[in-house]
Amino acid sequence: MKNLPQFIFLLFHTLFIGIAVYESQEQFSQLIPLTLITSLLLYFYLHNFSKSKEHAEKDIQISTIIFAVLGGITTFFLQDRLELTAVLSAGTIGLFGGILPKFINKPLAKIASPAIYCGAFVGMTPPVLAGNYLFIILASFFAGTILILARKSFNGYAGKLGSIAFAGVSLVSLLTYVLL
Repeated sequence: MKNLPQFIFLLFHTLFIGIAVYESQEQFSQLIPLTLITSLLLYFYLHNFSKSKEHAEKDIQISTIIFAVLGGITTFFLQDRLELTAVLSAGTIGLFGGILPKFINKPLAKIASPAIYCGAFVGMTPPVLAGNYLFIILASFFAGTILILARKSFNGYAGKLGSIAFAGVSLVSLLTYVLL
């Protein structure tokens, strides 16, 4: 259970790169960078798994999931209904989430900020892929859950929230594909 967040990241990154390699089998020039990226990624994960880290305390909070869902729905709404670009929508909501702790000095704001920002990444999903708000709610729920699991992992590494959002969207896409 201690390495579960790293395993989830490794699984989704490996699946993503595996699909990219599968789709570019006939283009040798793309296989070399993908092989290099995969090698570096595996080295990074193996290097982090081997470090002994102190067991993180369980601070599972439903507010993280709620704020992730709110960030995802709001970003998707701006993109879908107000026809803002995905980047502008996510930037607006991410900025709001980022400055929230500056105006509200409460522990809840420090939990809300990364969750809203992560949800904004989920909300960037194109309406053609998402289809409806239920998709975004479920993807944000899974992203919020993964964020809770990974709260003490990968601190200081760029791409953590985007990778978590990618995992949430990928998981719901996979479930949609398998179940429907």
